[in-house]
Amino acid sequence: MDERKEEIILRVENLKQYFGNPKKPFKAVDGVSFTVKKGEAFGIVGESGSGKTTTGRAVIGLYTPTGGEIYFKENLIGAGNACARQRAQIKRNAKERLKIQMIFQDPVASLNPRMTVKEIVAEGLIVNGERDKKIIEEKVYGALQTVGLLKEHAGRYPHEFSGGQRQRIGIARALITNPEVLIADEPVSALDVSVQAQVVNLLADLKEKLGLTVLFIAHDLSVVKYFSDRVAVMYLGKIVELAPSEELFENPLHPYTKSLLSAIPLPDPRTEKERECSAFEFDGDFAGQTLREVKTGHFLLCDEREGEKR
Repeated sequence: MDERKEEIILRVENLKQYFGNPKKPFKAVDGVSFTVKKGEAFGIVGESGSGKTTTGRAVIGLYTPTGGEIYFKENLIGAGNACARQRAQIKRNAKERLKIQMIFQDPVASLNPRMTVKEIVAEGLIVNGERDKKIIEEKVYGALQTVGLLKEHAGRYPHEFSGGQRQRIGIARALITNPEVLIADEPVSALDVSVQAQVVNLLADLKEKLGLTVLFIAHDLSVVKYFSDRVAVMYLGKIVELAPSEELFENPLHPYTKSLLSAIPLPDPRTEKERECSAFEFDGDFAGQTLREVKTGHFLLCDEREGEKR
């Protein structure tokens, strides 16, 4: 057994992220808890609006949580309604967030069109105090080479690249500070199908080569199955099922998970024509339901009676 993978590097406890009117808020994320092991690819899937991207943004610190706590290597890096002691802890652990970086969904909107590739990739180093131009240049060229781009690309602007190349620039920007955790927020959804596999394979290679832990957010279940070790399924701001990737796809338990899996296209047109997707209806009531371990490593959002049946 690989002991390195059993070390918990990221822990999220009862995360809540609400928006809008405090008296009647929109609950984008509502009580989400999970752990990510060092060196693991942890997938989060769900339909648009399920809360998966908001979860990733809260983890990296783009949002201040409404409630709950976020730990990196047991160091508190985020908390909702933090007391004075927690705020002091978060301030002391501010540098820990540098070890978590994010790849954004849209490779066009996430890159400043007025900055060269060199300036975009180097920004993380400069913001964190690096002033030696030679060191910055060497690290930028190294990061570009790591993601399959050339030194000559450093002087160009984002509009001069294809979608796949722009996403590689975003990955280089994320890698420049030598992170330990990479949050990939639907990194291939905005790309042509022909390019998606290249970017996913690049991420898989980087994960192994650099020993990265990856929080992989996506709605494409086929990609998640290929890339992730464990998968959490989100619906209406909650994790409804969490299991090892192979177990989840072979033995889905929650009706929403079954509905998602039934919608995956099949390569056989005759089978696809006759196939029926599993319908999922929900009344919006999660009362009495908690995430329970119904099999070893397989968690299901259900009430106590339903959990005992499993």
